[in-house]
Amino acid sequence: MREDTATTQENERNATGILLSLRRGLRVLEAIATSNGAATAKWLSRETGIKIGTCYHILRTLEDEGYVVRLPGSRFGLGSRVAFLHDSFRAHLSPPPELLDILTQLHAEVGETTYISGWYGDNIVLQRYLEGTNAVHVRSLEIGYSGFAHARASGKAILAFLPEERVRAYLLAHPMSRRTASTITDVDQFIAHLRHIARQGYAVDLEEFADGVCCVSAAIFDRSEFPTGAYTVSLPASRFEERVPALANAVKRAAIQASIALGFLGKYPPASPLLRTEAGEAASP
Repeated sequence: MREDTATTQENERNATGILLSLRRGLRVLEAIATSNGAATAKWLSRETGIKIGTCYHILRTLEDEGYVVRLPGSRFGLGSRVAFLHDSFRAHLSPPPELLDILTQLHAEVGETTYISGWYGDNIVLQRYLEGTNAVHVRSLEIGYSGFAHARASGKAILAFLPEERVRAYLLAHPMSRRTASTITDVDQFIAHLRHIARQGYAVDLEEFADGVCCVSAAIFDRSEFPTGAYTVSLPASRFEERVPALANAVKRAAIQASIALGFLGKYPPASPLLRTEAGEAASP
């Protein structure tokens, strides 16, 4: 019987490229992380849809490897190996020290929550942030967050300086789901919006990612004029409009300083491939 089960799982893995037992283990680990201390085996079974016997096997394996610890009341919490992975991930995401120094200077200048984002693989991720004096911090925006780039000022600031085919490929891999009523979800409308950003040299998020929160962001370029990242300032919508000009200038100054540190020597911002595409379309008969 065990051999038949193993054979079935092996066939499923070969057909999909996914190891089902590992997927179940990751689902259990994620459920523990969001359980607020309620993660008993029975609770995990209900939350994940995994049979209780399988949950026990997974929990014993995770506990033996240090990813889970047993707590009073037959509950389970995250183990020290998770902290190790988290610290390693943060280290991989960390921008160069000179860019972090510029983030600190920007934060001191504007007194608002400031972020630096950049590429990690094919994702635009939040790398570091500093909370403002009158802090407005969106809960889901933690270090390593990569979702909804089309709704975040940093994502738009970076995408605005990529070729159109690469933007479309990015949006195909990262669907334009709606985050708020203000989120742009049409690809052609979004690309037209990116062209506007490329012309003005900075991006804004007008409650597109979170209701009541607005952001302004400017892209950072390397020596090849590739947008490697962006600085962002975030604040409540109630005081955003009056501060837009000053904040836009502040993030652009920070982005210029960081770009120079990365070897960028041209005029800021460089000509966007999106604008060249637009010019080519306009010239066509």
